[in-house]
Amino acid sequence: MKKGVTIDPNAFTCRWTPARRGTRLAAGFADAARAAGVPLQVNAFGSLVTPFFTSTPVRDYESALQSDTKAYAAFFQGMLRRGVYPPPSQFEAWFLSAAHTDRDVTRTIAASHEAMREVKRHAAE
Repeated sequence: MKKGVTIDPNAFTCRWTPARRGTRLAAGFADAARAAGVPLQVNAFGSLVTPFFTSTPVRDYESALQSDTKAYAAFFQGMLRRGVYPPPSQFEAWFLSAAHTDRDVTRTIAASHEAMREVKRHAAE
């Protein structure tokens, strides 16, 4: 190595870990919805995740508007009751950062399983 040049082995961890956790969170949301029988499409890119309450793929603004915003509202309230603070709008992304741990993601997925059951009960009313 040249004098004065150092490579931090942790530099790349910070960049990739949130993306890995985003993938895990997206899969956890999908699993929770499937287990509860709730239609859900999860769009994710790296550490950005957006669950859409619809059975059809969301690819643009028009398809996003087909989402069930009342189902998202029930999910939002269910997550709040479990100590998870999601974006208040169906049309906002969840942002994971290097500050979020694997434990945070595990806790969020567990809360989503319970919240999805509430969404299903709300839809039946």
